Amino acid sequence: MEIEQVRAEFLRLRLCDTLDDCVSMLEMYSEYFFKVILNHQNEQHNSIANRDAALLNQMMFTKTLHLKKLIENGGVGFISVDGKEMRPIVDPTIIASLIRNIFETVGLFNLIYIRAKSADEKVILYSLWALSGLKYRQRFGSRATQESSKETLQAEQKQIDKLIEKIENTGLYKKLSEGNQRKIKTLIKDREYRLIFNGEDLKFLSWQDLASTLGIRGKLFENMYTYFSLYSHPSNVAVFQFEEMFDRKTEQFKQLTITNFKSCFFLLSCFIADYLILFPSVKRTYDSLPLLDQIMLNFFNSTARGQEYSINDAWKELGFE
Repeated sequence: MEIEQVRAEFLRLRLCDTLDDCVSMLEMYSEYFFKVILNHQNEQHNSIANRDAALLNQMMFTKTLHLKKLIENGGVGFISVDGKEMRPIVDPTIIASLIRNIFETVGLFNLIYIRAKSADEKVILYSLWALSGLKYRQRFGSRATQESSKETLQAEQKQIDKLIEKIENTGLYKKLSEGNQRKIKTLIKDREYRLIFNGEDLKFLSWQDLASTLGIRGKLFENMYTYFSLYSHPSNVAVFQFEEMFDRKTEQFKQLTITNFKSCFFLLSCFIADYLILFPSVKRTYDSLPLLDQIMLNFFNSTARGQEYSINDAWKELGFE
């Protein structure tokens, strides 16, 4: 692609004003995630935590594919057995639910793998995350009837015990005050893991707080999690807004979907940049992408967080000031 074409495509895609533009961006993300899987699937990881981090890239790939499927060809339509037809639509509430999941995934990745300032912090945060899932699964113990299920629950309880022991054996945990150790125990009990260290002081985080830990500037993501949650849950607001968004004249669902996707692209690009920090070897795959792809996948990241987070300088090839 000639540089003039790259410039034109950049100017189109940075605005993402149509569903077709959103599809084009999702294709870029999908291509990148898939290349990372293919090119780096045989690389060895130095810890279980980093192996799980690599799997999160694969999860992002499938999430991106599902999002693209929902908006391709104008969305989903329906023809009844008697031939009556509903024209294709995109349901922004479904899109919002998936993007909220991406928000949580990007936020936890950054919290555990990027924000952690020491090996002990990473051990504690990763272990709390692992404990959360295992302890939630233990709630199904009362329904376990097959012997194999009971054995699985017993094995997972041993994992839980080992993870708690691993946390308590870190030098960082031992140095914490009694009050801060109690905070860790509270998180374990409540099956939570959103925690940030400020030296030896601890602070619990809400899901919305993760926008700031990501390094998102200003008010770009202010109340984003609350916004997506409003659509993800069957709130009364979601119901009456649903009624309005499919008006034939305005087709508000299209603009709302496009707006939601712009937030999604910020999140996906932040994930890509953070992933490259954790796995520097993947940078060679990123740098091998077509110029337009390099620029666009980085554009939403650097726009959200500033040039200090920029993945590379491919954007300079555009010749813009």
